[in-house]
Amino acid sequence: MKSKHVFALMALILGIVGGVLLCKGAIDLASKLVEGSRRIGFESPVLVGIGFVAIIASVMLWKGSYLAGGVINMVLGIVAVFYGKDAEGIMVLISGVLGVVAPKMKD
Repeated sequence: MKSKHVFALMALILGIVGGVLLCKGAIDLASKLVEGSRRIGFESPVLVGIGFVAIIASVMLWKGSYLAGGVINMVLGIVAVFYGKDAEGIMVLISGVLGVVAPKMKD
């Protein structure tokens, strides 16, 4: 396995784990809707959307769109850290960095 594929695989795994952890907020969002809460914070749907897009960008990294997927994940990671999801945001951010660095790796 080439080292660029190893980096892309690590980026995929980190991006998916970070995205899923961000998307688990959808469960809280759904429970608030079922309970009849009229007030839903702006951050919850944004974080769920960030998680979903991070998963898609991680798959883009695995498929070979290194620069596009990496930049998307880096931006989403910074936004997630800004909204207070530090661990998840850093995972997605590292996924993006690995995706940008992956095509520059030589065996």
